[in-house]
Amino acid sequence: MKSEVVIIGGGIAGISLGARLAKDHQVTVLEAEIQPGYHSSGRSAAVYIEPYINETILDLTRASRDYHLGYGAVPTRALTVAGADDLVDLDAMMARWGGLCPDMQLVDPRILFEAVPIIRPEAVVAVACDPSAMMLDAHTLLEGFRRGLVAGGGRVISNARVDHIERGARWKISYRDQHIEADILVNAAGAWGDDVAQMAGVKAIGLQPLRRTALLVDPGLDFASWPLVHQAGGGLYFKPEAGLLMVSPADEHPSPPVDAQPEELDVAVAIDRFEKMTTVSVKKVYRTWAGLRTFLPARTPAVGFDRNAENFFWLVGHGGFGMQTSPALSELAATRLRRQETL
Repeated sequence: MKSEVVIIGGGIAGISLGARLAKDHQVTVLEAEIQPGYHSSGRSAAVYIEPYINETILDLTRASRDYHLGYGAVPTRALTVAGADDLVDLDAMMARWGGLCPDMQLVDPRILFEAVPIIRPEAVVAVACDPSAMMLDAHTLLEGFRRGLVAGGGRVISNARVDHIERGARWKISYRDQHIEADILVNAAGAWGDDVAQMAGVKAIGLQPLRRTALLVDPGLDFASWPLVHQAGGGLYFKPEAGLLMVSPADEHPSPPVDAQPEELDVAVAIDRFEKMTTVSVKKVYRTWAGLRTFLPARTPAVGFDRNAENFFWLVGHGGFGMQTSPALSELAATRLRRQETL
């Protein structure tokens, strides 16, 4: 008989793991909102960047590349721009990642000016190019995993905010005056991961949600082929998105687990930094939003059974890398679950 697995959280973490498990487990994903991917997954910048955070994320990202190429990923370049004030940051980036990502190289700034003609030449001292970058399709990724979950016999229940968890011979999870039982409970609740753990009588592991802001503008010329551009010092990035240009101040504001909303100051900061780097004067902002990127202190995800809570499996702390690592990370999580591996 197949064991029953309940996954709390229908973002990219929960949906992708559910798809991997559905053929040999009875899988139910409980999503608190009206649809999977409502929070962080649905608000992701959805890019593939190999030199990102640490070696663990690099390995998971590279192991996911072929999958992404089959699910709507579009190869591009990531251009890191340094002015006089953040040249030291670019040098540090190259020292950190140059050996691990040998295709990433310093290039003539003219490559940037030709690719993105709105850049102010006086704002640029040096440029690094990462040719391995890709634009991902978050919706296609989520839907592909959801279809895999359903095809394997699993199900997703939306509007199913968990309000009570009991541990007896099996887990009993309550939502909307209903309940479901499980042999294995997976905590894939993202920013709410510690809250879910405490509800289940499991010790929290120190998740920290960080709010990030984004907005859409029109630079006034054809930008469809532009690469991802970001400041070496980390204060700005922009890229084509949904027929407009997405701009973010790359902010990280500690937040409780909430439905994150953009703040006017962060939007203003993004516009100011964008205008200082480019010749564009932003006259209209077409849309603003914010999302929570949730990290553990080491900025690597928690994947495995809790050592002190039987059949309680952690899959949280995906931060800003959930989309790009999801194919490999979900395979890893499924393997660790089947082997009963702990954190």
